Amino acid sequence: LLTATPSVAAPNDQANHLMVRGNGPLANTWLLEGAEMVCPNHLGNAGTASDLPTLTGGGVSILSAQMLGPSSLRTGSMPASHGNALGGITDLSLRQGNAQEREWTVQAGLIGIDVSAEGPITKRGKDFHLVNYRYSTLGLLSAMGVDIGDEAISFQDISFHAGSRIGERGEWRVFGLGGVSSNTFKAKADTAQWEFDKDSRDINYASSMGAVGATLKLPLGKRSLMHATALWSGAYQERSEYEKDTGAMAPWRDFASLYERKLSLVAAIEGPWGKWLHYTVGGSAMERMLVNVLADTAQGWLLRPFAQVRATLPGNIVATVGMGYSHYTYNLSGLLEPRIDLLKTLRGKGAVLLSAGVRGQLPQHAVINLSDLSSASTAMGVPDNRALGFQRSEDLTVGYEHRVDYYTSVRAEAYGQRITRVPVPWSGLNITGLQEPLTNAWDEPQYLPMEASAETRNLGVELSVKQAMSKGFYWLMNGSVFRSTTVADGVERRARWDAGWTANAMAGKEWSRSKEDRVRSWGVGLRALGVGGLRYTPFEAQWRTSHWAFITGEPFSARLHDVFRIDLRVYLKRDRDGRTGLWAIDVQNVANTRNEAYKAFDFRKGETITRYQLGLIPNLSYRIEF
Repeated sequence: LLTATPSVAAPNDQANHLMVRGNGPLANTWLLEGAEMVCPNHLGNAGTASDLPTLTGGGVSILSAQMLGPSSLRTGSMPASHGNALGGITDLSLRQGNAQEREWTVQAGLIGIDVSAEGPITKRGKDFHLVNYRYSTLGLLSAMGVDIGDEAISFQDISFHAGSRIGERGEWRVFGLGGVSSNTFKAKADTAQWEFDKDSRDINYASSMGAVGATLKLPLGKRSLMHATALWSGAYQERSEYEKDTGAMAPWRDFASLYERKLSLVAAIEGPWGKWLHYTVGGSAMERMLVNVLADTAQGWLLRPFAQVRATLPGNIVATVGMGYSHYTYNLSGLLEPRIDLLKTLRGKGAVLLSAGVRGQLPQHAVINLSDLSSASTAMGVPDNRALGFQRSEDLTVGYEHRVDYYTSVRAEAYGQRITRVPVPWSGLNITGLQEPLTNAWDEPQYLPMEASAETRNLGVELSVKQAMSKGFYWLMNGSVFRSTTVADGVERRARWDAGWTANAMAGKEWSRSKEDRVRSWGVGLRALGVGGLRYTPFEAQWRTSHWAFITGEPFSARLHDVFRIDLRVYLKRDRDGRTGLWAIDVQNVANTRNEAYKAFDFRKGETITRYQLGLIPNLSYRIEF
């Protein structure tokens, strides 16, 4: 859903890692009910080139659509309450269950089953509960011959949400989610069938994730409100790879694990101040403990007080001014984060937006080597990666929105982003070909000592035109062009995530027919997307005296082919006697387009091979609500 917005794309459609306005997946953060959490996804290594565990995406979201309430992807300059992201913040909220009567939803399809139950806890009509469970093996798709990769994949998860009103304006809620997943590849038993490196290896990946939290809202006086959220979340992933022992040479062995835990506390007081002002004052505290794939541990608190005022000014102008301060106890680094938004409503149906601000993000400890340096190395001036502080982003956005009529609107935005204090391999190494800032990293470990001296620059323009559902018909078209570069050792280069452009077109139509006590509806939806190809560093492999040597070219100077895909949905829905049945078939990549994912060197073949994204994926499902 999020990739249907301009300047947002997935580096590989096998997973939901996101590139937002020229930034990579490591630049993103997840929130649940306003509190930062670990990545809520199954199969965190899905779609990555190295197949290593990652922190910022996965193959399937652990939260079913049955659980989600209003949610959004925040980009650019954000409210003062939001921080710790250079790219986007996926801001999730949970749907409240029916407080009046009990309801059930059951969905079964080729991907798996999804069951949810909701209803009141007592007869007062002030409380609710909502529970959801999913299970999938993707085995039916594999049995049909659908190419979903060559691994056996399974996952299951459960989530809950319950709460009650306190008086007229207050409420308490508790919520949680958890899930486990795995994908397994078995080596081919016949050694004569070993064509690629992977054919001779057993590869096992397993992950687990859980979170539990509570939210409290209480009125303060007649008009102000206090709200607070506490959330604990944790995720563990491990991957093992073992080559079959043929006796010819020492078999390949590899093991990698990744563990992250977050304890987040967020509280704020908001309300009107006089007739034209609205204030928000609060703060957050998050303890993050991370053990990365290099077995390094980083643990500390991110403390972040903030304040914001929204004022209605003469001339139909709404000004929002905020300030936050981020402090990280792990290395005592800090960053001041001012924000300002100006929105002017024009005569007629238009509005102009100007937004600017500073935000930061903690170092990507998931891929940085944090091993202690010797005292001799420190005395020689070699930087200690544990001292790396916040990366600093300066954002500027100018936008215009025009509402053509009640259903149709046009929106255009131009944005610029400059990220400083970006870690890059220490210049004292004097090694060519290492001028790759950390903003280019995804899941590959960075072993070298680093200094915060590089920059990343993102510039782009977005245009969107959409019509909301009217007479059973909706459509949307958007596109963006952007440029992402890095500056290290005084040289500007194309960034890894410089896809250059995105484009989306969506449309849907629903028809309905009523007869006595029943309603029959059927509809069709179509989506076409295009994304510029990602950049990669070209290399040449040479066999030199019993080993392979690799000669790399200019960092990220080569480019994969552009990506194109068409998705189709057709459904039939029947409403009768308090229950709704829905048959649907969803086909991803209906044209079975072969889109490049990445290039890698295969030692068994002795050549560079191209890995591709998913082909045609059909999913037939039936859903009943009662």
